[in-house]
Amino acid sequence: MGRYEQALPLFQQALEIHGKSLGTDHPNYALFLNNLALLYTATNRPEEALKLMQEAADIDLKTISTIFSISTDKQRINYLAKNYHIVETFLSLVFQHFPNSPEAVQSAYNLILRRKAIATETAIQQKIALLSQQYAHLAPKLQQWQQIRQQLAKRCFDIPTPEQLPYYQQEIKSLEQQAENLERELNIPELNLEKELQNADFRTIALELPEGTTLIEFIRFNNYNFQAIPANGDAASFPPRYLAFILPAQAPEQLTMIDLGEAEPIDKLVKEFRESVENPRGLSVAVFKKKEDISPKIELSQLIFQKIKPYLSQELIICPDGELNCLPFEILPTDKGSYLMDEYRCNFLNVGRDILRFKAKIPAKVTYPLVIANPDYNLASPENTPSTAENEEKFPFKPSLRNLATSRQGQIFNSLPGTEIEGEKIAKILRVKPVTAAKALKPLVSKAQKAPYILHIATHGYFLGDITPELDTINQNFMLSSLSASERFQVGTRQNPLLRSGLAFAGVNTMLNGGKLPEEAEDGLLTSLDVQSINLAGTELVVTSACETALGDLYTGETLIGLRRSFIQAGAKTVIISLWKVEDVATTILMQYFYYYLLKAKLSKAEALRKAKSSLQRLTIAKMRSQWLTEDAIKSAEKHSIGTATHLRELSQKSDLERPYEAPKYWAAFICLGNPAGLPLLPF
Repeated sequence: MGRYEQALPLFQQALEIHGKSLGTDHPNYALFLNNLALLYTATNRPEEALKLMQEAADIDLKTISTIFSISTDKQRINYLAKNYHIVETFLSLVFQHFPNSPEAVQSAYNLILRRKAIATETAIQQKIALLSQQYAHLAPKLQQWQQIRQQLAKRCFDIPTPEQLPYYQQEIKSLEQQAENLERELNIPELNLEKELQNADFRTIALELPEGTTLIEFIRFNNYNFQAIPANGDAASFPPRYLAFILPAQAPEQLTMIDLGEAEPIDKLVKEFRESVENPRGLSVAVFKKKEDISPKIELSQLIFQKIKPYLSQELIICPDGELNCLPFEILPTDKGSYLMDEYRCNFLNVGRDILRFKAKIPAKVTYPLVIANPDYNLASPENTPSTAENEEKFPFKPSLRNLATSRQGQIFNSLPGTEIEGEKIAKILRVKPVTAAKALKPLVSKAQKAPYILHIATHGYFLGDITPELDTINQNFMLSSLSASERFQVGTRQNPLLRSGLAFAGVNTMLNGGKLPEEAEDGLLTSLDVQSINLAGTELVVTSACETALGDLYTGETLIGLRRSFIQAGAKTVIISLWKVEDVATTILMQYFYYYLLKAKLSKAEALRKAKSSLQRLTIAKMRSQWLTEDAIKSAEKHSIGTATHLRELSQKSDLERPYEAPKYWAAFICLGNPAGLPLLPF
């Protein structure tokens, strides 16, 4: 009933007993330290509480290092979620009692650097170690693990009838167990994760930051109510909040913590802002100048940018958290009435610690760039003869499949002939041949023996972010036989977050229709689960010219679980990903600009993308006439897509001064995540 003073000696005695019986490095001892710290805070002794929480955090780091070296990715993510309260109570204590203490703020940020996205960090370090000659003997097990993961992904899409369900569930469970067992066998116990994380402190990061750069680390946390008395009906925590830690290059002593306010209003505004850009109602730079405009972009700018602006330099490294992972920062309005990207250069990382990995040498050989575009989604085996009913099915998708085009012919993924134009142009720049149509097969990526120097994929992306619970109920009640193939697809992907996002390859419609694919096509879907197990070690750049590849599921303490995480986990140094649906012609032009600035102008990856966005935004009809709007160009486009040719012909009739792609919906979706540096010399 709130008698904290009486409880103190009992807790202190229990802590002493646990220290003697279990040892002071035991996780239970850390738990008692943290509980005693909470008691100290409740009795207005925050200084003593802070010391105990720091000690508990150090013990927890040792535990994490031990557990993560022998566990699976799923187990690591679950452990972080279960024990993230250690981070949140620490942040709550510093936020409430020590917001102006440099030492406390430094300790808080060090804790973030050693906890945020460490499941991803562990997977990357394990992969790098496996590629070394020291562990060459594990190569067969690695291959076996990859094969089982691919089987698992495929079986999850083969949703059974009610009669088949018991056997199906047993098979899925067996495959999951085999994959987890192999993943544990592939772990490198001697991987010194604790040392790696201990080296990640605010001073080291500050000194590694390029001169003139400012790092912004966002963190979303539950703000604990240390005075709460549950018996009195008190809430255990206040509303969640966002903090921003600002770290200037070469100046660790200037680390600053900024309170951005309650998280839920910010999260709501981020979703509204993204929706307003994707489906604009007159969104333009000029609108930012209107003082009466209180739209989401203005509110977000006030809540986020205006609060941190005094601490910023022109070169920013942004490490988002929570819903901020899905915020197009670069088009937040500034007080000058321009976009953020017009005044600042933005680079994106999962966590500030990632910058320490940029200098690491990867023991891997890469091969030529690989460009894949416009797969034949209806590829099928010659003997494939789906039933009439199957062909006529209309696939009544719920809104969760936002970016998947549907048609009356039962095609879940409509053809994207415009991407073939993109593939041809990008491949020419990279001096390779594009892989398109029936040859655009999933195994080109999933079973590649060597990592491509650059991987460019122009296709459909999918993200199942808001699958309706009704389908789960149907599944549980064994009514699967009443569902369409598309609805079964949603049910099959619900349980595993790594199956809820991916890229479409040749034959995917045939697979989802229940038809037969050529054996070499596999299932036609490259899921985040597939990507996680492929080898991209040494790949400098992955470009996913597709819809919503930056989205994913939010997990406590981790980055978004989806394609963005899986490509980084697979070894890619940098990924270009998208926050919403993108338009064919605009994206093709954007990508041309991007590769020009990257390869010809020798700009960094992040700067090349920023310049490409700016160029597309300012592109006039007059500038398009010489390349895109000639009669030959339109006729050439017509060979691939009548729709694209029609669009170009319509543009050719417009005024020379018009800027057809000025609106942010055409270019702001793409972000550059990872190492922002330019490309090293081509190794071939």
